[in-house]
Amino acid sequence: MPDDMLWGGRFEGSVHPAIREFTNSLPFDRRLVRHDLLASLAHARMLRETDILSRGDSDLVLSGLSEILREVEAGELEVAGPDEDVHAWIERTLVERVGEAGKRLHVARSRNDQTAIALRLYVRERLEDVLSGVAGLQRVLTGQAASHRKTFLPGYTHLQRGQPVSLAHHLLAHVAAFAVDAERLRTAHRLAGVSPLGAGALAGTSFPIDPARSAALLGLDRTFANSMHIVGDRDYVLDAAYACAMLSTHLSRWADEIVLWSTREFRFIELDDSVAQGSSIMPQKKNPEAAEILRGKCARTIGNVTALLALMKGLPLTFNSDFQEDKERLFDTLDTADWSLAAATVIARGVSYRTDVMEAALAGGMLTATELADYLVRRSVPFRTAHHQVGEAVRLAEGGGVELWDLDLETLNTCCPSAGDDVHSVLRPDAAVAAHDSPGGPAPGRVLEQLQEVDRAVAALESWLDGRADPPIRRAHLEGRLLDAVLA
Repeated sequence: MPDDMLWGGRFEGSVHPAIREFTNSLPFDRRLVRHDLLASLAHARMLRETDILSRGDSDLVLSGLSEILREVEAGELEVAGPDEDVHAWIERTLVERVGEAGKRLHVARSRNDQTAIALRLYVRERLEDVLSGVAGLQRVLTGQAASHRKTFLPGYTHLQRGQPVSLAHHLLAHVAAFAVDAERLRTAHRLAGVSPLGAGALAGTSFPIDPARSAALLGLDRTFANSMHIVGDRDYVLDAAYACAMLSTHLSRWADEIVLWSTREFRFIELDDSVAQGSSIMPQKKNPEAAEILRGKCARTIGNVTALLALMKGLPLTFNSDFQEDKERLFDTLDTADWSLAAATVIARGVSYRTDVMEAALAGGMLTATELADYLVRRSVPFRTAHHQVGEAVRLAEGGGVELWDLDLETLNTCCPSAGDDVHSVLRPDAAVAAHDSPGGPAPGRVLEQLQEVDRAVAALESWLDGRADPPIRRAHLEGRLLDAVLA
């Protein structure tokens, strides 16, 4: 590309090849080509409607951009060449096809607002992909939970057996974390939905533009309040990266559980051969490598958030070329989140739960000690006193190598004198789970409520995703209506 293609008039000499290569972003920002072309179509259409661009020139520009977009999407046109970025590539390609009219496209905009709108559109599209993956994983886990409302196992604190819960309740704890991730991702999607078109380099433009029209054509309902802020803003990049990092963190915790539960020490699950791998030297091994790698992917997304925060810290208003460094970190984060969700969903489908082992693990941990304390409180014993008495009972049971529910009433009364004939009815794990009937608890009825609520929430998310129709300018492109007098 000649140096004067976008900005060379000020310069007599050529850019040093090393500097050209160092500043070139086309190898990675070319993935924004679709989004830049759509934004350019919206900008050109707005210029046509405001009479900033003549009908003749706008006919050529809109038709040329539409043809480039069609060829790019069909894989017939490669985004490659000597251009410094994807924006320069589009303008060069357009001028080659439609001539001088193509040079008029850039009126009333800068690469600053051009870059920002393309990246915002890209972020929103990719977040929708991630949200779809979240919904898919939730569906798998809730399906498993629905089958295990009366499968009981120890719940853990400090990785020590604490109280009995149902497997359904345990699985729904992960689903609940992913539900919060979905909210966070939706918020990031909404915050990215501000159109910066019309902000120019930093001070708007002297042309009679209509930023609201450009935004509407792109399916965005908000425009910027301050031109300096919007071109220097990358908060939406950080929002998306942080939301994905939190999702990766929750995926990592779930994956760690897959690794732990598949050990011979736990044996709570068996992994299908399709989601496990072997050892190069130990023939007996069946390793949860996919889950381990999924756990490790979290480090990438956390690192990317840190890098983006460091990039943004202390940058002066408004636009700075440092922003070029945001894309590879953002792209990697979104790719990692998307890929991780796909892997997690496959792993989840490949898990078989060893309910017999889970049931056996209910013994040996005195898991209903809290139920005994609560029972005594209901018989007017102060909780701290009840706690102390049950602690003595636990020592007594451990000394005899039995469970609390194995102690006869006479023996139990030596520690808990207020215990009555009905005390054993609260000490079995299934009774303890059923008794925890508080909102959000593990009792079968409460778990059913949680399942129903999750189903409603996931259905609402899926409905929202299904309703994410192409923006007006894309529909016009697909239907060949870019030159219509009115665009719906």
